[in-house]
Amino acid sequence: MRILLWCVAVLLLLLMLLSGAGFLHGSLELFPTEEQQRQVRWVYGVAFVGFATLELLVAMGLWRERRVIRAVRR
Repeated sequence: MRILLWCVAVLLLLLMLLSGAGFLHGSLELFPTEEQQRQVRWVYGVAFVGFATLELLVAMGLWRERRVIRAVRR
């Protein structure tokens, strides 16, 4: 289970980095309008916040599992 959580954490981190890069770069069109830029940045911003929230939940799951493993060892 721990390996699966780590894989999900790495995948979410990559998605979060890609959405952050998309937010900074904006639309990938050759000559985007200001409205297109605004819409794309809004979507990338929401995606970034969503991936960051999921990353936090996975980190909490890993922390909880680690705590349980330590309690069992004692």
